Amino acid sequence: MSVSIQSLTEAPAQLLRRAHQLATAIALEQLAEFNLTPIQFGLLIVLNERPGIDAKTLCRTLALDRASLTGVLDRMEAGGLVTREMDPNDRRARVLTLTSAGRDVFKRSSRKGVGTQLAILDALTPAERTRFMKLLAKLVAVQTERSSRRTASPRS
Repeated sequence: MSVSIQSLTEAPAQLLRRAHQLATAIALEQLAEFNLTPIQFGLLIVLNERPGIDAKTLCRTLALDRASLTGVLDRMEAGGLVTREMDPNDRRARVLTLTSAGRDVFKRSSRKGVGTQLAILDALTPAERTRFMKLLAKLVAVQTERSSRRTASPRS
């Protein structure tokens, strides 16, 4: 296999990167009226379903690193959408909840969030969507497991 512009543009990493760019652009457009990013919308979903979740669990749930989460939470807290309070069971941890404004934004933005998912996949037939999502989920699961094994193995 030779290395060329064509091989680059057809490479899985390049296609996934470009698909991510396009999906993010669609999501930003759909969520613009709510002034939300896709990650912020994901946080709203999790905090709506799991009020009082701690930051560490939230990071695992959304596959975010702690530094990224802190910045997102800072902006959402400043916008009056989220509160961080001391965990009564662990004073080192903070629990996260939606404010009433956060719950309102979540309710109003949910339809657009669903629309985002549909818009991302609208070029595919229903059967292709199902197949694509199964393959994408498999790819993520396998690569996540491999990554976990690499970071868990002791280094010599």
